Formats: sequence, structure tokens, C-alpha cells
Amino acid sequence: MSDIEQRPPAGGPEATGHPANGLGLAGNMARFFINSPLSPLLYLAMLMLGILGLLATPRQEDPQISVPMVDLIVQYPGAEPEQVASLAVQPLERIMYEIEGVDHVYSASQRGMGIVTVQFDVGEEMENSLVKVNDKLESNMDRIPPGVMPPLVKAKGIDDVPVVTLTLWSEKDYNGDGVPDVDDSQLRRLAQSVMQHIKEIPDTGDSFVVGGRAEQVTVEVYPERLAGFGLSLAQVAQAITASNVEQPKQRHNQDRHPPLPARLNSHHQGRQQSKNRK
Repeated sequence: MSDIEQRPPAGGPEATGHPANGLGLAGNMARFFINSPLSPLLYLAMLMLGILGLLATPRQEDPQISVPMVDLIVQYPGAEPEQVASLAVQPLERIMYEIEGVDHVYSASQRGMGIVTVQFDVGEEMENSLVKVNDKLESNMDRIPPGVMPPLVKAKGIDDVPVVTLTLWSEKDYNGDGVPDVDDSQLRRLAQSVMQHIKEIPDTGDSFVVGGRAEQVTVEVYPERLAGFGLSLAQVAQAITASNVEQPKQRHNQDRHPPLPARLNSHHQGRQQSKNRK
């Protein structure tokens, strides 16, 4: 026999480096489990583990997830947003990060006030979280800068997230003046009326209105005229505050019957009423 006949073919298993059957690692492993008598036992064990996990896993239609959040509202009258952030909000953030169990702290600042929201880890109890926040604030009251009011603590939970949001807007301009006929102040009053009707629905939680322009009365004071009458700005503010009250009174009749309730209403009703009183 010649050397050519005894030489193995160039494309054989020895040349390629694969086993003689050509299945590879995955193929040999699959063939082992197919031919092994232990495979049915492994399949049965995995099936039983899956059934056991399905039965042992707790299930709830409306799971109650505890994610405590606490809002700290800081008043800094007359301060710019930058001053509120640097003097009141940022130091409060650093103090809140020292509390055990705090996951995240974020804040927002505006003129005269700021808000710091402290979010705790999932599973923390709301009562314990409030105690931690109040204790931390009480131990750091001496670090509050002059002019900054003590923070107002308000608890929030996962149930406080709005579920339904209604948006009211107006784009109708029937008189053609380029301005919508319903302004933001009227939309706010309409939204407040809608909110009152929504609160009458059973099992309804908290509702609130965001946006719109709240009504207010602006009083312009001329200091030189006040000086002529011997009055100060504090006296004017006190007079406005005293006249804007509503308190219960008792009205008696002459027949000695039980007193009838009455109310003394001195609320300002608007600009026209103020003009009529001049």
C-alpha cells in the first residue's frame, strides 16, 4: 500500500479539531441528557419547584407599597430664589441626608420659600420616618439662619400620587380681540367648582387645583397722605385684617326664646365694593 492511501483525508475530524461524531460540546451535552435515565427525575423536580414557587408567592389585588416621603416647607420672606437655595434649602438637604434609611433628597426654590422632599427606602414605615425627620430637625434648630422660619413638615405616601388629572383650558375668542373669553382666573374658579363635585364621589381621596390666577385685592398706599392723617402702614394692614373676618354672633328676640344664630360677615367682596366705601 502506498503512502498516499495510508494518509488520512485532509478534511477529517483530526484536521478540524472536532470530535469524531462532529456534535461539539452542546451536542454532546444534549445527547447525554437525552440518553441519561436521570433526565425525567430532573424534569419532575423542576416542575415541582415551579408549582411550589407559584403557591408560595404572595399575591394581592391592590398591594400596599410603603414608600414614605416627607415634604419640608421653608419660609424665607423677602429672599430671592438664589438666597433661599443657598441659605435655607441646601443646608437642610445635607442634614436630611444624614438620616438613616433616606434614599433620595430633592428640592425646589422660589422667591420667599423653598421645599425639600425626603424620600425613604421602600419598606420603611411612615411613622418611624416622621420621627426621624422631626428628631433631626429638633437637634439642628440652632443652625437655622436668621430670618428663616422653622420648616413645616408634611407627610406624603404612595397614595398621594394623582391617579386622574383633569385639564381645563379655553381657546374660544368670540369677540375677536385676540384674547380667550375665559381667562386663567375664571378657569381656576371653574376648577375649584369641579373639584368640589369630585370630592362628593364616594371613596375619593385628596383633590387639589394647580395653576390659574387666584383673586386678590391690591391696596395702593400713599405715604405722604398717610402721614397727613397720622397713620402708618402697620395701622392700615391691621385695619384691613380686622375688617376681613367672619365670626358668629347671637341674636336675641324680645319673646325670650332661645337665641338665634347669626353671622357677622365683613369679608371684602371685591374692587367695586371697596370703591363704594370710599
